[in-house]
Amino acid sequence: MRPTLFPLYLLIAFLAACEGGSDGVTGAMPVPEASIADESQLTFLQLDPAAPPLAQTSVSFYAVRGQDRQGEIWYRARPGAIDSTRIARFRVRKESLVSDAQGTPLAIGDSVLITMTVVDQARQIVELQPSGLTFSAVDPARLTLWYLETDHDFNDDGMINGADRAIENTFQIWGQEHPGDPFVSLPSQLGKSGDEVETKIPGFTRYAVAY
Repeated sequence: MRPTLFPLYLLIAFLAACEGGSDGVTGAMPVPEASIADESQLTFLQLDPAAPPLAQTSVSFYAVRGQDRQGEIWYRARPGAIDSTRIARFRVRKESLVSDAQGTPLAIGDSVLITMTVVDQARQIVELQPSGLTFSAVDPARLTLWYLETDHDFNDDGMINGADRAIENTFQIWGQEHPGDPFVSLPSQLGKSGDEVETKIPGFTRYAVAY
């Protein structure tokens, strides 16, 4: 991996959104230092062989400016279990959505249909559509990916121990614009409850947890 800035498609989105100022209605997140890597340079989390199937592979919901909305994708509950587990959640807050895919500013009450799809369950890759949406820097949209149902022997040495927990601390969410493109790291935060990683979303693309 080599240090770099976000690729051009994300940088343009950041700069275009920043032109609106800092009133919370427009403006993008600052361009962070990031890493770029080919798929072969990354280790993706692997689904545990005993993991239950997904309850659904895709979910759509309307994000509405002025309202808190979210979409989630869940696994089926294990036999005998009451609760199931999540693989992904995309949360759009009241002021998160700034403009639609055509760049048209959105007024209070305007909505956009958002679709979240697990396109590769084995590697836990999630895709968000439509591309081209602009989000606020002050109240950004957030993506959370859960890995409770993955194999936690991250170094594949036959044991789950401190070495695996050390690897877990390096987890980041990585984005890929199109299949075959390089992946770009996003500033990510491990959830306090464990087995989850969250990031602010600069734009719609494919995302996965990797190290």
